[in-house]
Amino acid sequence: MIITIARQCGCGAKHIGDLLSQRYGLRLYTRQNLMDMALEKGVLSEMSDFFEELPVDDLINAISSFTDEHEEVRARFLRSFNNMIGDEDCIIIGRCGNYIFKQREDLVSVFLHGDKEQRIRNIVTEKRMSLYEAKEHVNDIDDRRIAYHQYYTGLTWGNASDYNLSIDCCRLGAENSANIIEQYIELTKSKRVCRS
Repeated sequence: MIITIARQCGCGAKHIGDLLSQRYGLRLYTRQNLMDMALEKGVLSEMSDFFEELPVDDLINAISSFTDEHEEVRARFLRSFNNMIGDEDCIIIGRCGNYIFKQREDLVSVFLHGDKEQRIRNIVTEKRMSLYEAKEHVNDIDDRRIAYHQYYTGLTWGNASDYNLSIDCCRLGAENSANIIEQYIELTKSKRVCRS
């Protein structure tokens, strides 16, 4: 089983991922340990742009979307990342996992979202930022993720139909959000086994 977690900034995805990792005994991959893995495999230098959520200029993105070169670059990054993970059972936070691993029948893809003001307050606490800094941070990170996801997948980030579950984790909290994901997995497990 592979669980992918896309998230708005300030939703506590790492905490939810940790809870699921403990419950299922699956390795949790974050940006940092994925970069470490890429370094070990000798592919980090060619994948560094993929691991950074650097802003993509809208005009350049629009122009490059129509070129064969852009398609080849995008395909190479996605293929390299897919090869890194292979058939491993794991949990991946971010990195367009819902798209990259969509062919896996054991995929459970989740999008975490929540009230923006609450997410900003979460960042104030988590990163010890001022309210102003946290607001700027949340807006910047969400904008980067929108552009990043669109660049690598051609899809709209957060579109509910691209995920198995969309959860308002600000209302539910980390524990209840993890419980809902676990319940979904248990309810669909027999269907996934039947298809294999």
